[in-house]
Amino acid sequence: MDKYTEFLKELDSTRYILNEPLSKHSTVRIGGPADIWYEALTNDDFIQTIKLAREYNVPVTILGRGANVLIGDLGIRGLVIKNSSKNIKISSEESVSETKELEDEVQARWDSATEEEGARSMYEFKDLDYSEEEYPRVDVTIDSGVDMPFAINYLIQNGVTGLQWYSRIPGSLGGWIYNNVHGGTHFIHEVIKDVTVLTPDNKIVVLGKQDLGLDYDLSRFHTSNEVIIKATLLLYKGDTQKARYVAMEWAKRKSIQPSISIGCIFKNISNESKEKFNYPTTSVGYIVEHVLNMKGFHIGDAYISPNHHNFIENKGNATAKDYLAVINEIVNRTKEKLGIDLELEIFKLGEF
Repeated sequence: MDKYTEFLKELDSTRYILNEPLSKHSTVRIGGPADIWYEALTNDDFIQTIKLAREYNVPVTILGRGANVLIGDLGIRGLVIKNSSKNIKISSEESVSETKELEDEVQARWDSATEEEGARSMYEFKDLDYSEEEYPRVDVTIDSGVDMPFAINYLIQNGVTGLQWYSRIPGSLGGWIYNNVHGGTHFIHEVIKDVTVLTPDNKIVVLGKQDLGLDYDLSRFHTSNEVIIKATLLLYKGDTQKARYVAMEWAKRKSIQPSISIGCIFKNISNESKEKFNYPTTSVGYIVEHVLNMKGFHIGDAYISPNHHNFIENKGNATAKDYLAVINEIVNRTKEKLGIDLELEIFKLGEF
């Protein structure tokens, strides 16, 4: 028997699916089949299934809510596992406030756009920003598989604030930490206290924030092969009415962003490049629309979004090949015209 057959004998046959189309589990509705698809319902289930796959040398890919990833048309070999554990635990005690230690906070490349030349800022709404430092802090432990749009609303309903800046950003907590998600000028690292991981040698380890290698769209998890199990966030017992308003307004302003997409394709350009070319914003969407004049550009059903030009929509039956072709066209034109090497904000998974 091959290793897959032996591995599958150890699993509940009602819990896994063979050759599951990953387009069903992707926000952009693109992706070939997973050899084995498994949805873990608890953290223990998640951990034990990964350990078992490792024992049989079956490749493991963690897939959260399917945002921010482009899955290849040929799919993903081995086990693709989703953690659907839903535990959120709010501490009954106030926590000591931490000082800002992480490189004086990661420097974001999110300058608000002016109204010059039709520039639009989709990410930073400074009129909605405010400090919560006056409020008591509280520890909240959240499983890595928790859907974060749900968590934001749940926590506000239970008197906890601090995540309102990330409203309408899809994904699970594990994915948010993996890429140090940003909402406007805020990064998730601001409220991370510690992260519990499963190491490559199957040990459970708790990592402090300073150990996470967090930067702009970056963490140690890009290369460490560790699996995020849960995290403790240091949030606020803040003004829930104000937080709810900000979350709703933030979501409203971001609602023009296309839902059948991966998310922003490229990281913003540097402030140095912005100043060099005298652009009103660091947004690559501005470059695509106003400098490259690629409004309406598409290959197959992969279209540059007319509402936000750093998004590529699937308007029907786009393939990963189509999507990559549009990305490469933007990269090549930007390099040729401006000499700027664009950096991807998304991740590619599987075989193309």
